[in-house]
Amino acid sequence: MTMYEPSQRLHVSQFRVDDFPAGSKTRLELLIDGLPDGRPLVFSTVMVRGKHSGKTFLVTGGVHGDEYEGPVAIQDIFAELNPDTLSGSFVAVPILNTPAFVAGTREGGWDHQNLARIFPGSATGTISERIAHAFSKFIVGQADFYADLHAGGNVYRIKRFAGYAVRSPELNELQRAAAIAFGFDLVWGTTALPGRTLSAAGDLGVPAIYVEMPGEGRCRPEDLEQAKQGLRNLMALLQMVEGTFPTEPPKYCFETLGEDAGHLQVDHPSPVSGLFVPAVDVWEPVEKGQLLGQVRHPDGTVLAEVPSDRIGRVLFIRTLPRVFAGEFLVYVLEFPDGVN
Repeated sequence: MTMYEPSQRLHVSQFRVDDFPAGSKTRLELLIDGLPDGRPLVFSTVMVRGKHSGKTFLVTGGVHGDEYEGPVAIQDIFAELNPDTLSGSFVAVPILNTPAFVAGTREGGWDHQNLARIFPGSATGTISERIAHAFSKFIVGQADFYADLHAGGNVYRIKRFAGYAVRSPELNELQRAAAIAFGFDLVWGTTALPGRTLSAAGDLGVPAIYVEMPGEGRCRPEDLEQAKQGLRNLMALLQMVEGTFPTEPPKYCFETLGEDAGHLQVDHPSPVSGLFVPAVDVWEPVEKGQLLGQVRHPDGTVLAEVPSDRIGRVLFIRTLPRVFAGEFLVYVLEFPDGVN
């Protein structure tokens, strides 16, 4: 049996992009800490250093362990990049949250924390908090631009979109242009929320976007191609590779400000436990009061009907029918005036 050995391993605190030679392509493991079972906790990292000077573009996937389109897209882009023609550096951690990936769950398998809520983490905290700390302190600050690839995960399906956290005008200009360049027909800027990868980047003045892919625990070929083309578009925008990319805002391109804007897992919680039977689909327009779905008892009795509390479109929907009380079911995206 062949044992995998990375090209090199070093502690994450010693990682410097500029220490690697121009014109190189590297796989390495960045050691964070040890896991309770004695295995090392690492960031498996890939990097392409172009022969020509340019931007450092950081990409991550797998912040949640059940999101797969981003990790595979990163792997494929790393494989296709040629350091002889690349300007700048492509640095990527395909799976940022390896404990959650191993568990096959959204949260970390050891501490059951949501990594996307605890940045900048803690050097002396839980496993998830140490992951967040290592990324915030030693990695993201080296980037000129950062993209975090997400998906609906095992339990949900989501409409493809590119988003960004609304910050200073200087950051917003590039972030909005990058979200448009990714190439999806929905671009959504929201209030900067604490605890996210993007908040770790924003605290250091690093412009950043996040991307949502459909999910359902899948990695469909068409979704993978969309994610890969989006990364190519971003590198063209950053003048790292030759290529064209969208510059005109799509039909759905707007910002929503407010404490809960962009926080998807709070909308239309299930009033009871049971079997969720949706009555709508992703990106379907809905009216206020329209039935989004039912929650049924195992014998078929309707325990609750869930109406929409607003006008909009279905951005995110639960696709795993078994549901516990309090788990959210559907996110209805409300549009500002002039967008419909």
